[in-house]
Amino acid sequence: MLAFLQGHLSLVVGIALALGVLAARAASSDATFRRDLRGALVFLVTFLVLRLMDKEIGPLLHERVLQGLRVAWMLTFAFGGIRAGVSFGLFLLRLRSRTPPPKILRDVLDFTLYLLAVLPILKTQLDIDLTSLVATSAILSVVLGLAMQDSLGNLFAGLSLQLERPYQVGDWVTIKDVTGRVVQIGWRATRIETSRGEAITLPNNVCSKEAVKNYSRGGLPVGADIYFQAPYDRAPNEVKAAVLELLAELPLVVREPPPLCRTWGFDEKGIRYQIRYYVEDFGQADWAMEEIYTRIWYRFRREGIELPYPQRTVHMREGVPASEFPDERVAEMLRRVDLFKVLQEEERARLRREMVPRRFAKGEHVIEQGEPGKTFYLVGSGELSVRAGGVEVSRLTRGNYFGEMSLLTGEPRSATVVALTDVVLLELDRPVFARLFEAHPELAPKLSGMLAHRRTQLHAAMTASGDTVQVATEEGHILARLKSIFRLG
Repeated sequence: MLAFLQGHLSLVVGIALALGVLAARAASSDATFRRDLRGALVFLVTFLVLRLMDKEIGPLLHERVLQGLRVAWMLTFAFGGIRAGVSFGLFLLRLRSRTPPPKILRDVLDFTLYLLAVLPILKTQLDIDLTSLVATSAILSVVLGLAMQDSLGNLFAGLSLQLERPYQVGDWVTIKDVTGRVVQIGWRATRIETSRGEAITLPNNVCSKEAVKNYSRGGLPVGADIYFQAPYDRAPNEVKAAVLELLAELPLVVREPPPLCRTWGFDEKGIRYQIRYYVEDFGQADWAMEEIYTRIWYRFRREGIELPYPQRTVHMREGVPASEFPDERVAEMLRRVDLFKVLQEEERARLRREMVPRRFAKGEHVIEQGEPGKTFYLVGSGELSVRAGGVEVSRLTRGNYFGEMSLLTGEPRSATVVALTDVVLLELDRPVFARLFEAHPELAPKLSGMLAHRRTQLHAAMTASGDTVQVATEEGHILARLKSIFRLG
């Protein structure tokens, strides 16, 4: 090897190797590979400069200077070749593995191979034998061992972590009280980036001694647990059914494994429940948790499930809050609903008092296409999207209404309605309409005519046929359904 370095062939090989490294660096888009090759290219270019200096002006230099120059270009050639070989090896390893190799592997390989290259060059060129120097200096060995015991401990701990591989770069882990994504495994420490963007460095000997929770092994969904309380006066199965229904609507919560909701205990303030949900990446767990808690509030508010308070309070609620929906505004909205135009003002005032506010969060499904429906909704605030077959057909804002066809005819919902913003809907149920029909027998035929006209117009618009001759037939069908459901004579 030394004869090769001292010959002219090393200069030719150095030029060829430098050109090969330069071409590989220009052709690759891998940032890590390019960075590693840049270090190899610096060593090789330095070798070429020093080697040409030795060839051109070597005979003019002092013997000691010439000797140092030759040691320098020998070392740079060896280091450049080693760095290039390690870079190509790690690049091939990255291509075969879904996770990049840790930095400590490259550092250990570089250090070991550099040391193996330095020892023979120093021994032959400068007559320096480092192995005998270290072996015969017991005092130096003891001093170095004591001074570097922490560093050596971290080094060997890092090596053992790489052999056992409890985590890799990119994994979400918890070590001691630190939770985050592993971004670097060095020879001395492991660097973890938390969800707040903090970079925390833990010594490798700490990581090797502590219990490690890894949330990213095998590419499988990872679970997370959260807890909440509900009052004793609501049946556990009722509460769990409501929670599982809202979990099915959240896009961050995966369907397999399915989420769970379990009764977890009886506390002073209420029944305690556990929710276990799964996400594709542990970094999404906090976002999913936030969405679950938000949806629970909205769902429980609509269902009349009171979340326990830490203190005893008395809440007085009476209809729709006046500050949000003044009576005059609701009355004006009811006047514009064509279904209620046939009613007298006092009847509309009674309807106003019977309306129940229902809050829905952004993204929630108010009704689902194909499901049965027994409620009528008047939009008090917010915006909603009406979707049929997954395609948006219209949008609803304050004063619009929906749900009347299923309520009056018993037919399944013809569309899905999704809240685009936080919305408040004013709800009327089937018993309210039963009372209206009982008090006003003439109301059923009038509503049937209105519904038949609306349905026929909608069908004509969707088919672009302009055919509206089937209104009478449709009206008779709707009236028959209405009489059957409400048991009218």
